[in-house]
Amino acid sequence: MVNETEGNRAVLTAATAPAAPAAPVTDANQIQDNRATFDVKVGGVTVPAGVTKELLSIKYYKLNNGQAVPGTEVYYMQRLQSQGDTTIDIASFETGTSYGVQVKLLVRFGDRLMGSEYSGRATVTTTDTGSPIDNLRDNIAQFKANSERNLDTANSQKDDLVSKLNAAEGKLNTAKSGGIREISDMSETISKNFVGVQQKANVLQKSRCLLEGFWIWDRSQNTIKTVNVNSVADCLAQCADTDGCSSSSVEHVKNSNNQITSRRCHLGKTRNGYMLYPQKNYISANMYCHLIESAAIDTWDECVQKDIAYSGADISGGRSTGISNIEECAVFCQSLEGCVAVTFTKSTKTCVAKNKRNGNGAQRSGGAVSVSLMCLSANRGGVSRCAKNSVRFVGSVIQTTSAASLDACVQFCTNKSGCESVSYNSSSRSCEAHNKRLGASRVSAGGWTSVNIYCLGLQHF
Repeated sequence: MVNETEGNRAVLTAATAPAAPAAPVTDANQIQDNRATFDVKVGGVTVPAGVTKELLSIKYYKLNNGQAVPGTEVYYMQRLQSQGDTTIDIASFETGTSYGVQVKLLVRFGDRLMGSEYSGRATVTTTDTGSPIDNLRDNIAQFKANSERNLDTANSQKDDLVSKLNAAEGKLNTAKSGGIREISDMSETISKNFVGVQQKANVLQKSRCLLEGFWIWDRSQNTIKTVNVNSVADCLAQCADTDGCSSSSVEHVKNSNNQITSRRCHLGKTRNGYMLYPQKNYISANMYCHLIESAAIDTWDECVQKDIAYSGADISGGRSTGISNIEECAVFCQSLEGCVAVTFTKSTKTCVAKNKRNGNGAQRSGGAVSVSLMCLSANRGGVSRCAKNSVRFVGSVIQTTSAASLDACVQFCTNKSGCESVSYNSSSRSCEAHNKRLGASRVSAGGWTSVNIYCLGLQHF
């Protein structure tokens, strides 16, 4: 709205949510295997002076006979580089599958963010020639089927062996000992194979957080360091263990024979950098995306606080309207610098980003829903991979308390603003909260176990 004029100059006093952009547009040349590129006519949305177009909220979901399939929705945010038209690139579709794609425009007016309604739906059906991810998925399914057949064979062999042992009483002890040992070894091998299948499946789930062909570029003062690594997972682990790290980019260096000779890992202080720069030999990731994506349905149920609002600790410019649910609100948070928790109000479709894990305190508020990103990361039901046994972090303790278990100590840390890691003594039940991810330094100490809570978000990668 524009008020009465002052002289010859119109004065902007308030702004409303923008009109929804047109449905995204794509064609056959922009679709390949599990990937599709869409043109979004953001430039066609008119906004008043003083209002800037800032973010796109992108939602896609599977279609069956033209209807959305419940539970398949995926949300993510993309920062706009200009006020004109833009493109979006979705690289985590399944091949030979129909999808609906919709976008929502978020604009900034002063310190407020306002969202449009979602656009009309663009429909796309991917080809089924088989992408690397889908081939890997098929290989995993085949591997699982083979493992199940091997397990059935092992059980059949066991039954046959037991029958022979009963018939040959004189050789019972020798046959029984050798047979059970053979079956035990085979069962252990098959169990390990199933663990490998689960790990590969989790890699597929995490692919939506990896930006292939893009570099999260930032100014030198926001670059922490560059190190050589063996893989993308190693680069993410380096970020998790480095104080202040929020994003990472892996550069594949190739020789004249097109063979990878090294992988350089760039660690950044900001989640989205200064810009997302297209570079075909880069793979990048916002670490806070993994904190959300690693959370299972049970974890969401444990961490989401219904009828609770976090008071205070609001981030300037971190209030967005037009948000549909707590999951979309959490995705908005992971794209916003400094955001570690959110409160979502369904009746007003308002999402408020917080710079403290529980705000300045949790209060009863009907219709409000709140969640901390670090709770989503740490509620994994076990810390076996990230726990450093017989190690005590020292020199960075911000609070010492008593906890019944290591898991309880980790949960205490996730709810305390500034806590990055813990050290726990099972005998004394002493729980030390630290403000550095690996402590200021580390010492060998029997009976102590230390955990970097940022590592937990990457536990299944």
